[in-house]
Amino acid sequence: MDLVWSRRIAEAYPTLFPCRLRQAHMALVAWAEEASPDGWPTPSDVERFSRLYGVPRGPLGALVGMLSRQPVADRRAVWVDAVREPDKATPHLIRQHDHKVVRAFGWFCATTDLGWLRLRSPVLH
Repeated sequence: MDLVWSRRIAEAYPTLFPCRLRQAHMALVAWAEEASPDGWPTPSDVERFSRLYGVPRGPLGALVGMLSRQPVADRRAVWVDAVREPDKATPHLIRQHDHKVVRAFGWFCATTDLGWLRLRSPVLH
C-alpha cells in the first residue's frame, strides 16, 4: 500500500507545482541537508531561496513544512515550523492560506506520513 501511495505522490509532484518552485524546493532541501545542523531548512533559508529562485515564499515554505504570514503592521514574516513544532501548525492557521500554500503543505504532510522526512535531530531556530 505504501509503495502505491509513494508512487502516486511522487508522480503528482511535477503536475502540482511549477518547474521553478520544484527547482527551488530541491535546491533548498539539498542545501539544508549539508548546511543546517538538523539537515532541514530554516525560515531564513526559505526566504533566501525564495528570493534566489524568484518564487513565492508561501508555497516554498509549505513544501518543507513551514507556514508564513505577515501581520499588517509588521514588515517581517512570522513562521510556524510544522517539522520542529508540529502542534503550532493548527488547522485554523493552515486554512488562512491560499490554495497554493495549502496544496504544498498537504503534499508535505503526505510525504511526511510516508516517512520521507528524516531529521537527524530537530533544532529550533
